[in-house]
Amino acid sequence: MLSHKPQPFRFLPSYLRRSLSASIIMIVVLLLIAYSVRWIGTAPFLYWDERIQNIIFPDTAAAHCQLLPVAIFITSLGSFHISLLIALGTAILCKVYFRSKAYSFAILSSFTAMWVLNTIIKQFLQRERPSLQHLVEAGGYSFPSGHAMISMGFYGMIFAIWAIERKVHQRTFFLPCVLGVLLILLIGLSRVYLGVHFPTDIAGGYIAGMIWLLFTVPVVYWRARL
Repeated sequence: MLSHKPQPFRFLPSYLRRSLSASIIMIVVLLLIAYSVRWIGTAPFLYWDERIQNIIFPDTAAAHCQLLPVAIFITSLGSFHISLLIALGTAILCKVYFRSKAYSFAILSSFTAMWVLNTIIKQFLQRERPSLQHLVEAGGYSFPSGHAMISMGFYGMIFAIWAIERKVHQRTFFLPCVLGVLLILLIGLSRVYLGVHFPTDIAGGYIAGMIWLLFTVPVVYWRARL
């Protein structure tokens, strides 16, 4: 039993170092992408943005009526208030059910990092939102999508923890992987469908969230195996 006491203290410094590295790399990568696009020229990227928007964004009243409530529900999962409630709920669940402070810390830190870093990066780049009719209210700048970042970096962490627990107990992690990918994709698509983000905004948010997961999930997995 005594050998297990230092484990949380060994987890925290490593996780914080990885988090800091991920945050710096995330900001640098997105800034490099944005300024490279400006240097190359925005025309090719806007061309593909518009083509994808023409496919996803509804152009008839009938389509609005059919899918708008579903899109609004899906996109609400990436909102600050809903994701905050989910962060607190899953953190408590991990503490009570898995008896893991590490899981709880990873979830809460992922939630906080995604929103804080998204705000910082948007202030640097200040890309305006699409000129399409916005089907939901959306404020602030456009790149990278906060909903896409929270879906990948925060919800991705929750599904990664679920997958880690299944792997530790020698069960397949197919289900959490499939459900996680599906949710992440649907939240991103919902933002384009609602006219509040360019597809490249979603891609930028996914890249940022993926960098976060690549640095932090291995530490969480290491902690789970102790």
